[in-house]
Amino acid sequence: MKSMWDSVKMQLFYQWKAKYVITLLLFLVVLCGFSSYAQYSSLHQKEARFDDTLQMYEKDGITLKQALSEDLEIIKDGNSEEISNVLKYDYYRVIAAKVALNPLNDPNQIFTSVAILFLPIVFGIYSCHVAFFDFKHRTMKSQLLLKGYRSLFFGKLLSIVVMAVVSVVGTVLISMGIQYVFNLMMGIQPNVSVSYLSELPMQFVYQSAVLILFGCFFFLLTIVVRSTLISIVALFVYMLLVPNLGGFDLKNLMLLTVPKIYNTSASTMDVISGENANLMLGYLVVFAVFVVLIFVVYKWDKKRLCPRL
Repeated sequence: MKSMWDSVKMQLFYQWKAKYVITLLLFLVVLCGFSSYAQYSSLHQKEARFDDTLQMYEKDGITLKQALSEDLEIIKDGNSEEISNVLKYDYYRVIAAKVALNPLNDPNQIFTSVAILFLPIVFGIYSCHVAFFDFKHRTMKSQLLLKGYRSLFFGKLLSIVVMAVVSVVGTVLISMGIQYVFNLMMGIQPNVSVSYLSELPMQFVYQSAVLILFGCFFFLLTIVVRSTLISIVALFVYMLLVPNLGGFDLKNLMLLTVPKIYNTSASTMDVISGENANLMLGYLVVFAVFVVLIFVVYKWDKKRLCPRL
């Protein structure tokens, strides 16, 4: 166990020296900064829509107080909505947008907006480069002689797991800090009466698991094809071009999970609904498939690199 942990620390050191970690952190800063700006823009858009709706209601002789006293019914049909009381709906959307600008709520906001799509992509790219590191720098033979294949393979794989957790922690802390500074610079007075921090532990575990799955899969794919280009293209195709496959497709499971553990009332991205599936069974199948893939790729690549062992 100690020798494996030493191998993991060595892999993390290599990633640091190669500036992979710094590059990843810079991307996280950019994502968090964009999320804060998007949230700020969303508030202004919702305030403008609320003002327009209020004017329309006032022309019909209906005050805001009257509208708020009426019932609000939202009927969903697929990805469309039918709203019975538009003014009340827009009013609560403005409140939700102000709550979302609370720095303590920013992790919830980024994980329901740009991070849904781009964080798995960024971390997938990171994992591809980790997998290809020794081929790129022509150090594979020396690493095999020093550590052996098992230590090298699982050292890299576990370093990706560590960095997935670090990435989620980094995103949480950076997003809070950037949102606080952004509010000061723009003179924003967020609504701090509501906090989503009680949901953060579950959100942290879920987001870490998602990054681990994406990181491990594209790590394994890069090992098999020995090309970061092919793996990264496959990552972009899957995330941006392949539609939701439903069932136990990881994207479908993510779409079903996000509304259950996050507050999406002020999300800055319109996320399509997932197709009904058994979430518990779905994640068990996904993790089982990944365990099998790790075993198969480990055995196959070991035989390819170390045929005499």
